[in-house]
Amino acid sequence: MFAPRLPAAMSADPLARLRARFRQRCEEDLATLRLLLNQDASVRHEPLRMVAHGLSGIAGSFGYGSLSALAGDIDYDLTRDRRVADERVSELVTTLEWTLRESLESDQA
Repeated sequence: MFAPRLPAAMSADPLARLRARFRQRCEEDLATLRLLLNQDASVRHEPLRMVAHGLSGIAGSFGYGSLSALAGDIDYDLTRDRRVADERVSELVTTLEWTLRESLESDQA
């Protein structure tokens, strides 16, 4: 059995696949957050909590502390059945957009 050939950049960097998967997940989470924005708090509660919980862990692992902290705060509030304002969800969207741009730029450098 032969291993698939990796692009030169990926074979030289053992974390390239993990960063690519992180970006893919961020894009998926961003799409979900945009759909949840401006929805009723009771409707978005659980999907928002799941996205925030996941981001709070993985973002910190990749060095995006501000995204991790914000997502963690939102997760904390939701697990205690506190309402999360649209502005906080919007802030999470903006922070996630910045993280995606930063991640792409750092890989291209």
